[in-house]
Amino acid sequence: MSAQPLATSLIVLPVILAIISAFSYNKALRYAVVYSTFILLTLISAWLLTYGPFTLTYPPSADLLVTILDFLLLFYFLYIGFIRKHVLVILLTLLQIAPLAYFEAIAHEIHVSPTIIVDYLSITMCLIICVIGSLICVYALSYMEEHEEHLHLKKTRQPRFFFYMILFLGAMNGVVLSNNVYWLYFFWEVTTLCCYQLIRHDETEQAEKNALLALWMGLIGGVAFVVAMFVGLLELNTLAIFDILRAHPSIFSALFLALLSLAAFTKSAQVPFHSWLLGAMIAPTPVSALLHSSTMVKAGVYLILRIAPGLRLLTPLSYAVASVGALSFLTTSILAISQRESKRILAYSTIGNLGLIILCAGINTPLTLLAAMLLLVFHAMSKGLLFLGAGIVENRVLTRNIEDWEGLLMKYPLTTTIMLIGMAMMFLPPFGMLLGKWLAIEAVASSPISAAISFVIILVIGGAATTLFWSKWMAHMLCHPPTLKQLKVEKLPIPYIVSTFSITALDIIFSALAAIIVAALALPALKPWYSIGLSLPLLNILLSVGSFVTWPLMAALALVLIIAWAIAKSKKGIVAPPYLCGEHIEQDPYSFTTTADKPIRFDVANIFFDKSLGEPRLNKIITAIGVLLLILVFSAVV
Repeated sequence: MSAQPLATSLIVLPVILAIISAFSYNKALRYAVVYSTFILLTLISAWLLTYGPFTLTYPPSADLLVTILDFLLLFYFLYIGFIRKHVLVILLTLLQIAPLAYFEAIAHEIHVSPTIIVDYLSITMCLIICVIGSLICVYALSYMEEHEEHLHLKKTRQPRFFFYMILFLGAMNGVVLSNNVYWLYFFWEVTTLCCYQLIRHDETEQAEKNALLALWMGLIGGVAFVVAMFVGLLELNTLAIFDILRAHPSIFSALFLALLSLAAFTKSAQVPFHSWLLGAMIAPTPVSALLHSSTMVKAGVYLILRIAPGLRLLTPLSYAVASVGALSFLTTSILAISQRESKRILAYSTIGNLGLIILCAGINTPLTLLAAMLLLVFHAMSKGLLFLGAGIVENRVLTRNIEDWEGLLMKYPLTTTIMLIGMAMMFLPPFGMLLGKWLAIEAVASSPISAAISFVIILVIGGAATTLFWSKWMAHMLCHPPTLKQLKVEKLPIPYIVSTFSITALDIIFSALAAIIVAALALPALKPWYSIGLSLPLLNILLSVGSFVTWPLMAALALVLIIAWAIAKSKKGIVAPPYLCGEHIEQDPYSFTTTADKPIRFDVANIFFDKSLGEPRLNKIITAIGVLLLILVFSAVV
């Protein structure tokens, strides 16, 4: 098969499979469709990597089809606005329909060539979407069965659910492959549709409310796209992204890139648009994992990385974009400390890490872009795994409050181990996320910008906050009542095992082979625009500003695990009670006797800093600062 049909199939095949899944009321058919999605998309995206960069131009009839579908989609949004009586949805949709109708009247003969550009950045994103995204769909097979059992539904909604999940994969592939801004805009809006439908899946009042919040914030990005298309057509005479990136810098090219940056901020939930992502956590966990951690929100950071070469020539705008990312990383990392609900912690962590990627892209040196690429890859795997683990726990203990997850290791050792591995991958050596964060600090510190020290301070404070909330969550799951117990064997359904074990294995393997990721994906993605000096001796990463010795760290981790295994084997799997500063009371294993012969009840507490770091206190201030930074972004255009 040639390369061109491969790229087309990444968009068309998920649409076909999604349509089939919409009628999959038979469980066997549903399983067959989802597993076929995983196998086919994984193989095609891996095959695409072997071809390397190429371009593809579709005939004008394809442009006509996209235009028709786009207007149908917008009229559907308008319909939603009217039936939900939501003024913002109606207004923001009309602000797209009317200009686009005029746009079609004056530009119906505009044809962008090439329509699709496949380079190493889009290949990287396709691998994330097709492998991690489709594994999350596999996970959803078991999760949605348990979820509907808890809801006591008389008729399954899974066909509709998997229709939007799989359709989303095709739309995301369209986003990352499109060179035509109109095509990119259309696929962007399809992801907005999928997001809305999946958030409201349970059809509760709160789900409907949060889905509308995500919809109107997403439509703000759509309006930004429409204005950008007018700027591109009327002032820059092109709708090809790569042509605009290569054009001589001007106020109009700066405005075009600022508008795309605004659209990216809405999709990646950067401050002040972060509230929609938090509200979206009411959706079933596979939705959170697919749309709101590993894939959809990556559309925003992908767009920033895509336009970064153009921002590089517009320094004030680039630094303004970095400031939005810096604010999001710092504030949401701190706010995560005060959260008790598992998915809200994961949501704040997601917003923060996306902000870190945008910060690196805004600084716009070769090393910061390299850090952004590594963070893009490893965050998708690590955060996706955490959402999957959190969903399994939620279906077992029927709560998202992490204070009720005390001693989880004793109750569900396999699921808890998956969660602990995911958390370790987010901030501990030798895993890829720490490599990306180390490189980000090193790159920003060595950058020539005058504000480097400010950004480094933000990175350090945000990183410290990250360490705090992950560490206390891990400790809570490991703490257990002082009873003598033996770890029981936990059995998981096959879709859970396939998805979680695969992502865990991928993260560990790619962390060990991070130098290969750098050489095979990151450097080729940056090479057309940037020049990076580094060496990769023995798969370790050596830069002029420092080094990350992957294999010694991996060897140290392996040694620690071997010692732990040996100790556990010598104890025959028996978990000994922890020492509680006094003698255990046999009749009551939850109490101990102090030196004053006073019985004290065993208790585990955590620190959340609710009063000083609580959301109600800080969110209004953060949102106001975020709005000011958006004004700064557009002020930088001038």
